[in-house]
Amino acid sequence: MATIKDVAKTANVSISTVSRVLNNSGYTSQETKDRVYQAVEKLKYQKNMVAAAMINKHTATLGLIIPDIKNIFYGDLTRSVEDTAHKYGYNVILCNTDNDLNKEREYVEFLIQKGVDGIIFSTPEVEDRNIKELVKAKPELPVIVLGSEVSGVKVDEVLVNNFQGAYMATEHLIELGHENIGYISGQPQSYSTSERQQGYESALRDFGIEPKPHYVMKDEFKVESGYQQGKEMLAREDRPTAIFAGNDAIGVGVYQAARELELRIPEDVSVVGFDDSQYAEIVYPTLTTVRTPIVQMGEKAVQLAVQLSEDERNFKETITFEPTLTERNSTRALKENVFRKVN
Repeated sequence: MATIKDVAKTANVSISTVSRVLNNSGYTSQETKDRVYQAVEKLKYQKNMVAAAMINKHTATLGLIIPDIKNIFYGDLTRSVEDTAHKYGYNVILCNTDNDLNKEREYVEFLIQKGVDGIIFSTPEVEDRNIKELVKAKPELPVIVLGSEVSGVKVDEVLVNNFQGAYMATEHLIELGHENIGYISGQPQSYSTSERQQGYESALRDFGIEPKPHYVMKDEFKVESGYQQGKEMLAREDRPTAIFAGNDAIGVGVYQAARELELRIPEDVSVVGFDDSQYAEIVYPTLTTVRTPIVQMGEKAVQLAVQLSEDERNFKETITFEPTLTERNSTRALKENVFRKVN
C-alpha cells in the first residue's frame, strides 16, 4: 500500500508539500499540485483519514450511546440520528450499554480515543457518573443528553415533556371512568420514570383520586419487565381496571400478562403506553399511547452536536418537545365519567 512518502518521492516534492495539497492548506503552485495529484492517481494512494483527523482535530464522527438496542424506541432513534448525521457529512459510532455504567465508561473511553467530535447520550441515569466525569475532564467535547437530565452538570439537553405526557395518559383513563389505575415503569433512578410518575400522580389528585402506592411498580423499560410486573399487579384481588405503562415495551409485556391471566384488553383492563413506537401498531388490539417525537428529537440532538463541534458555541441549550396522545383500541369507557377536576 502506497504511503505519503511514496507520493512525495514520485512527485519529487517534500512530504509537507503533499500534505498541504491533500489538505488544501497553504499555498502551492498549480504545477506542483498537478504533480502530486498525478502521483496519487498512479500509486492509488488513499489518504490516511486518522492522520488527517489528528492534524485537523475533526473526524466528522459522533458517538451515540444507548441503553438497549433491542428496544424498538432506540432503533427508531438510532435511525433518526444516523440519517441526520449523514446529511451533515458525519458518521455515527453506535454503542449499546445494556444499562451498565461500567460498560458505558468503557465506551466513553473508546470514543475519546477515536477522536469523535461529540457524544450523544440517550436516556442516561440522573446521577450518571460517566457524564459528570467526562464533562469535567473534557469540557471542550460536545456532549448532548437526549431524553433525560443529569444532575450537577451543564450540557445541551433534548427532552420530551414527560410530566405532561403522563398526565395526558392518566387523564384519558380517568375520563373513561377509571379510578383504579396502575403505573408500571422502568428503573427507579431514571429521569423518565420519575417525571412520568409525577404526571400520573398529579392527574389522579387533580381529579380527587388519591394515588395508591401498591399500584406503582418499577423495574426496567423492557417487555419482560412489563410482563412480570403486570402479571403481579393484575393477579391481585383489587387489580386495577387500567394500567399506564411507562413505555410501549412495558405495555407489550402487560398484554402478555393479561393474556396469560385470561384477561381481555380493553374489556377487562385498559392499557396506555408511552413513546408511540412500532410496538403500538403491531400489537392487538393496537395500543393507545403517548407519542414522543423520536425523529425530531434525534435530528435536534445531531444539529446541536454539529453546531457545537463546528461553531464552538459557548452556551448550553435545553430543547423540550411536547408529546401528544394517540388513541387506538386498548382503552374503553368503564362507566359514565363521574370524575371532575377539583383543582
